[in-house]
Amino acid sequence: MERNLEYLLEKCALEEALLKYCTAVDKLSDIEFMLSCFTEDAVFDLGGLQLPRYVGHKEIAAFFTQVFKDMSHHAHLVTNFRVESLAKDAADVKAYITGMGRSKAGIDILVYVRYDLRLRKTSQGWKISFFSEEPIMPMPDSVLAVHDKS
Repeated sequence: MERNLEYLLEKCALEEALLKYCTAVDKLSDIEFMLSCFTEDAVFDLGGLQLPRYVGHKEIAAFFTQVFKDMSHHAHLVTNFRVESLAKDAADVKAYITGMGRSKAGIDILVYVRYDLRLRKTSQGWKISFFSEEPIMPMPDSVLAVHDKS
């Protein structure tokens, strides 16, 4: 991967797409803003957290509607952002995330995870087409206590 000005501009735009997602999830209120982070056919796979996989805006919206209803606070901190591959309109990126939250029931969550993302360049900029999340430290029981609705 050549590290020229074009690459640096695309890397910055990809990082901005990830930060937009983190901002959307931390707002806990704006489903439309959240969905604007994803392609219409996006896959949101939380299998690494022992949670379901959601496909498309309708399923992703249903998941986040419940998250926004359950949680009173969220904060996601991004580190170790790196571009794994970059083509004209497709990219794979990874980042470490420290995610913190508190449910309205008073359950605190603190997780250390790695996001693996595929992004697609659209007329509105880079959007997530595939999202998966894997723990880099053991997952606390509080994640399932808040998010497992099975």
